[in-house]
Amino acid sequence: MSRFTRRVATRWPVLFSMREAVGMGLGAIRAYKMRAGLTILGVVMGIMTVTGMSSIVAGLNANMAKQIESLGSSVLLIRPFQPGENLSEEEWRRRKGLTFAEVEAIAALPLVRAVSPMELVRAEMIKHGNQRVKDTTTLGTTEAYETVHDAFVERGRFLSATDVERGAPVAVVGTDVVDALFPNVDPVDKDITIDGRRFRVIGVMERKGKFLFNSRDNIILIPLGSMQKRDGRFNFLVADVKPVSAAMLDRTVDQVREMLRRKRKLRFLDKDTFAVVTQDTLTDLYTQITGGIYMVMIAISSIGLVVGGVGVMNIMLVSVTERTREIGVRKALGAKKRDILWQFLTEAMTLTGAGGLLGIAVGGGIAWLVDKFSPFPAVIQPGWVIVAFVTALSVGLFFGLWPAAKAARLDPIEALRYE
Repeated sequence: MSRFTRRVATRWPVLFSMREAVGMGLGAIRAYKMRAGLTILGVVMGIMTVTGMSSIVAGLNANMAKQIESLGSSVLLIRPFQPGENLSEEEWRRRKGLTFAEVEAIAALPLVRAVSPMELVRAEMIKHGNQRVKDTTTLGTTEAYETVHDAFVERGRFLSATDVERGAPVAVVGTDVVDALFPNVDPVDKDITIDGRRFRVIGVMERKGKFLFNSRDNIILIPLGSMQKRDGRFNFLVADVKPVSAAMLDRTVDQVREMLRRKRKLRFLDKDTFAVVTQDTLTDLYTQITGGIYMVMIAISSIGLVVGGVGVMNIMLVSVTERTREIGVRKALGAKKRDILWQFLTEAMTLTGAGGLLGIAVGGGIAWLVDKFSPFPAVIQPGWVIVAFVTALSVGLFFGLWPAAKAARLDPIEALRYE
């Protein structure tokens, strides 16, 4: 024993005994690789699940937050239904889209900067020459769409108020539509046909990316009413609203809700026949979904950790039996019960700690592979890594208590006689 080691043993006996116990635990892993590996396999699986799934969920959360922000800053979505809302058939029938009169009333509210009404045009065939595009979202809207969604043209121009008033056969297209219909050709001033009706392309939108894994660039915007005749009484519209400032978002929601209830003559106890959705609503909905994923993750990892913990308890009980004479010798030389207790607890925690580190490494590797080679983003969370490692140590502490207590209670004389 070196002078430094003797000094440590004299000044900090607990630290020295823990160091010795960790060394014994690592020695047992090296000596019985297969047995130790099978023992901590459950811990490895549990910690791997925590690390890998938390990284994937965190990446999805960050990606979703970015996508929600890309919808436009502080935008209110007025829809017939809330996302994820579970309604009865009667309630479904009561829900209504907006009318032109309601859109105009919303635009007149003092806290509303701009409102973009939209009608979904169900187009079956969109083509240019022999080229066709599929799964395109075709919206009838107004010039306010640009302001509300912070969506601007990359080439050409956007829809104007005159286009909307005249119902002009013009269109602004997304980059996916350009790639499909106009490969290596400038689409501006070219014609496309939407279900047989001809529209002149006047602009190309900036690339916006995806939202909920659906491309926001596979879109065609045409003037409101240019595909079908307007009817102020029966048109089914939705609208996106931009308040005068982000600070006024909640007050704007209240104003819009109050105005629509008044327009629709709803009584005090009547439910809304519309939904005002904010970015926070979408974020909360997504958080609820990922919360369920976290619960599944905890359940799966708990099973693995319990299995691993039982394995550690079993191997430590075997170790106590195998080392009965050693325990007797240590007690005969002056070791106290707490020294023996901490020795075996530390060995158990070393086993599960090693399993935890291996699980973190495997889970981190899985997260890296998912991030690199799949459409799902993954971000390793240092907080969850620390929680996973502490949990692994806690499993060793909990399941090692019984074997350690059994070792500490051994009578030194009987232990020395043990064969």
